[in-house]
Amino acid sequence: MKTLCAIVFAAAFPALVLAQTGVGVSPPRVVLEAQPGETVQGVVVVDHPGSDAPMQVDVSLSDVIVQPNGEPAYLDPGSVPQSAALWISVAPPSFTLAPKETREIRYSVHIPPGCASGTHWAVIFFDSGPVQKSQTKGVGVKMRVRVGHVVYVNVGRITQKGAIRGVRYQPPTSRNPPEIRVRFRNTGNGLMRLNGYVELRDAAGETVGRAVISNAASLPGYEYEISGQLEQAPASGEYLALIMLDYGGDEALIGEGKVRVP
Repeated sequence: MKTLCAIVFAAAFPALVLAQTGVGVSPPRVVLEAQPGETVQGVVVVDHPGSDAPMQVDVSLSDVIVQPNGEPAYLDPGSVPQSAALWISVAPPSFTLAPKETREIRYSVHIPPGCASGTHWAVIFFDSGPVQKSQTKGVGVKMRVRVGHVVYVNVGRITQKGAIRGVRYQPPTSRNPPEIRVRFRNTGNGLMRLNGYVELRDAAGETVGRAVISNAASLPGYEYEISGQLEQAPASGEYLALIMLDYGGDEALIGEGKVRVP
């Protein structure tokens, strides 16, 4: 029996999408506060939105990083210095949900003594699929869907700072509208959530487009692109991009750069 696993996860960790073919999780992410040597508790609600058959749910832990293009990559627990995956204990490791059933899954986060200050993180994944009552002969497909609950742990003193490193225009595709992509580096030790906008102005100083950046996650120590969508593609030419990013600190981050639209 072949197994097909679909990962339902959004880039840069916005709200996870609910898959109608699998379970849903709430909240999609949580931020916990702790000190070295402490143990803190978390809870995530897992629900079965379907009405046909029970779901078998298996729990696993993973590291996650964001690649330079803004897409996530999932790694074995303990693969990155800021990993919290090896700190987390989840009970139970597997369970069954009846149609329309909701269940609270509790977990503990054990912060090691001497842990470095900063944001540490991990993903608790829930892999779900129909309960298999019997094995049939021949080749078939067993569909499983994976959704995640992101755990951020702020340990000790958190510093938030960063730098805008570039900006570019991303043309529209068959699936996505045109975008403005801002390359941002988090130079502090804490998670940042960026809100703001990018304005495109022509040679006369007129605004020809505006892209909104909403709740974009920036992981400490990483540099990658965050994006905002434009309503329509500007005419071909070169524009000045004015960038404003607010992370909830005392001052907003301001930058500018040249953008060429083909």
